Amino acid sequence: MRILITGATGFIGRTLVLRALRDGGVSEVIAPVRSPEKLRAQLAREGVADDPKLRIMEAEAPDWDFRGLGPVDRAVHCAGVLFSRSRDQYFRVNVEGTERLLQTLRGRPRVVVLSSQSAGGPTPPGADSKKITHPDRPLSWYGASKLRMELAVREAAPDYPLLLLRAPMVLGPGDQATLPLFRMVRGKIWIKPGLRAKHFSWISSDDLADGIWTWLARGEGGLQTAHIAAPDVISDSQLMRTAARVSGRRGLLLPLPQVFLRAVALASRFLPVIGEKVPSLTPDRAREIWPGRWVIDGEPFSAMTGWRARATLENTLARTLAWFRREGLV
Repeated sequence: MRILITGATGFIGRTLVLRALRDGGVSEVIAPVRSPEKLRAQLAREGVADDPKLRIMEAEAPDWDFRGLGPVDRAVHCAGVLFSRSRDQYFRVNVEGTERLLQTLRGRPRVVVLSSQSAGGPTPPGADSKKITHPDRPLSWYGASKLRMELAVREAAPDYPLLLLRAPMVLGPGDQATLPLFRMVRGKIWIKPGLRAKHFSWISSDDLADGIWTWLARGEGGLQTAHIAAPDVISDSQLMRTAARVSGRRGLLLPLPQVFLRAVALASRFLPVIGEKVPSLTPDRAREIWPGRWVIDGEPFSAMTGWRARATLENTLARTLAWFRREGLV
């Protein structure tokens, strides 16, 4: 089986590449990346160097072209812009890059396109979780680009064997988004945005990879959209306290009125260094911080595939911290 995996230098894509290389049923793993040297260095640190099954090609969304590869059996599209100060960049890469991928793939493979719960927006008021049937109300440019990507896929390939998979917060080794969290809990004061508890769905990168692999093997045909998530809902305080516990740290959790963080987010428009250090505090992405509930219903996906999440939050954060320490980042 030949499989194409985009976004291999990102931590989800890299998790999938490592998973594919371990699978005896996979004959070739094709990884199109902007920087082959970066991917080779990353894989070498994971103990994978010069695997004969791995084919790394230099290519960048949205200008890539996969017609020269010949037919592939499976494809997982993880590449995309997660944080940017430009609306146009979100749409150019996330929308046009996906359209170009589907236009140039050969062999009508089964495809998973990784979307985000941001495409649907936060949990509706009064609901315990957001269903896939609830109206989509993205809050950010990022979420709007993911929703437009999904609509473009539905328009271009309505009968394609393809899954648009909306994932929540993904945690695991290689997740740079949690690096500020682990650095913060090394201090004595831990800033929590908002005076009230916020609740989230989440999933470990390994469980997400397992879910994708399960659908590629057993999922139904035709174009589908689904949520995927661990069954437990976590709070912002729980996330911070668990990160502190696995780090062996103690401190004071300080809830801060959101008006202060709104001011910081606004300031990042004029001081880009703020957005560079904490990407979620750019004016656009900060819109996703204010709602108190980002919980999605992943049960339909589990019922469809038989997949179940296995990782615990504590184990996932412990493994993430170990990776950061290995990389010398904390």
